[in-house]
Amino acid sequence: MAGALTRVLPEQRDLQVIEVTTKSVACDGGGGPLGHPLTYYEVGAEGFATCGYCGKKFIRKD
Repeated sequence: MAGALTRVLPEQRDLQVIEVTTKSVACDGGGGPLGHPLTYYEVGAEGFATCGYCGKKFIRKD
């Protein structure tokens, strides 16, 4: 799925671990005034990526 991207949804704002099905993820902390700048990460060979701003962990679900 080339070009697929997972982005944090408002209902996931309070979750610390988010399961994703894509290799690329974007995080803005859940959006709105409580969020942070939109940042992009790639889930690597270890199977997860961690947001440098809010610490959310994105785990790739196979």
